[in-house]
Amino acid sequence: MLTREFVQRPPATRAVGGFRVTEGVHAQGSELPWHAHEGPTICFVMQGGFVEGFRGHTLTCEPAMVKFTPAGEPHYNRFDWTGTRGLMVEVDPSRARELRPLAPILDERIHFQGGRAAVLAMRVYHELRHHDSAAPLAVEGLVLELIAESSRSQAPLEGRDLPRFLVRAREILHERLGQGISLSDLAREVEVHSVTLSRTFRRAFGCSVGEYLRRVRLEQATTMLARTDLPLSRIAAQAGFADQSHFANLFRRRTGVTPSRYRRALRSSA
Repeated sequence: MLTREFVQRPPATRAVGGFRVTEGVHAQGSELPWHAHEGPTICFVMQGGFVEGFRGHTLTCEPAMVKFTPAGEPHYNRFDWTGTRGLMVEVDPSRARELRPLAPILDERIHFQGGRAAVLAMRVYHELRHHDSAAPLAVEGLVLELIAESSRSQAPLEGRDLPRFLVRAREILHERLGQGISLSDLAREVEVHSVTLSRTFRRAFGCSVGEYLRRVRLEQATTMLARTDLPLSRIAAQAGFADQSHFANLFRRRTGVTPSRYRRALRSSA
């Protein structure tokens, strides 16, 4: 729950390099009626949560989610069950045109749960709260890094018809997140040669099977850091890491911060 002191604190905002970055605080029971933004937007949920409606669908947005919305897409937001704190990045249309050839993700409605995108968004927020002369440069650089990381994470063949064996292979990886499985065993289960699986998987998802599994484990761990009070050892075990040390080392190498520091930063109102 958001503290009274936090809700009363003026939200931070900064415009730099074609990005307007704003801290948003919304009281329980409030709503934003149907609206659209002139440029693409990136939303990061830090605390609380809300429901977004668009094109006959709804999306539940919870802590550690990073959400991209294309320019001009009508949507509404309802903050029914709790107060919410988040970060909004509005991309100026001229900057979006400049970035579009390198980052077509700005024209996608897509969201990511946890992972490095969430950590980068959290770092954007903390730079937003800084007032030194380097903060604008840091904010712009981190927003660009967030867009790049999210673009890299987006599977090249998402939204297309994937071979059935590839769909099943991905399902198995998610189902057995906490278990070990070799490439040969996975290929045997989906009834293709391991070379075929390896090549097709990389072409479809832009990474190897092992890299994909590590990414999903980190996303799961990041989400648990945000939503639960489980000790790091339990999170490591449930996400499929060998032990807490392995989890912490990989998390730090991938995100630049330790799991404990990320959890403290996400829950801090400072």
